[in-house]
Amino acid sequence: MSHFVEEDFIMNRTLSRPCLVAVKILRTNAEDRARADFLKEIKIMSQLRDPNIVRVLGVCTGEEPLCMIVEYMKYGDLNQFLLDHVLETPSAQAVNAKILSYGCLIYMASQIASGMKYLESLNMVHRDLAVRNCLVGMNFTIKISDFGMSRILYSADYYKIEGRAVLPIRWMAWESILLGKFTTKSDVWSFGVTLWEILTFARDQPYHNLSDDQVIANAGHFYRSDGQQILLPQPIVCSREIYDMMVECWNRSDCERPTFKDIHMFLLRKNMGYNPKDEKLNQLKVPVC
Repeated sequence: MSHFVEEDFIMNRTLSRPCLVAVKILRTNAEDRARADFLKEIKIMSQLRDPNIVRVLGVCTGEEPLCMIVEYMKYGDLNQFLLDHVLETPSAQAVNAKILSYGCLIYMASQIASGMKYLESLNMVHRDLAVRNCLVGMNFTIKISDFGMSRILYSADYYKIEGRAVLPIRWMAWESILLGKFTTKSDVWSFGVTLWEILTFARDQPYHNLSDDQVIANAGHFYRSDGQQILLPQPIVCSREIYDMMVECWNRSDCERPTFKDIHMFLLRKNMGYNPKDEKLNQLKVPVC
């Protein structure tokens, strides 16, 4: 275990109270490639130390099944969290709906940008940034995950290419789809889609009106720069400035896309004065059946 998890990551075993954790387990009949990928993921994830990246607490690699123990995020993935809420409006408040303010949406997005800024500083590429791979904790804390813990639940978000792994093409930059090129700048493209998901409360899949083949064809329009490419529309609750930033994330030229440092600073400025403590506590309560 210490080969992967450094001393300051090992939990204090003298704690008298239980500690909730989440566990990712590799099935015992996994292929050698899956096993190698799992060990690589453990090695990478246990080196990451950022408030907006899910933290590895321990690993088990000495015996079957291989597993990775990570911190528990109380409210699950951001996709489901958004689906359970609506935008804060007088009518929503009148019926006691579970609401989120616009400021809270931007606050959550800024945390994702902060975590990605950290990965960017390490020149580390995520490759699958989306609300389904972000987890929600207390006080609207957001932490980026890369575990695919609900891959079966989100199988419709992945396009299977014959002889290749499944790909989240609706979140991918054109150069990732067509050229297999993944960089921090292709992650910026994915962040723009993730922000779009947040501001639409994940009600629709990106490009929901396009088939998978049409999404790939749309990437071809970006490649040819023929002016026929389709962008995701501006969400109803989204300000023009925020949408303009999204569009910058989808620039054909990766060098003209903003950095995560720039994105994070931009979102902080646009949400200046917001305090998550101002959100009503009952927004996070689960109704009693």
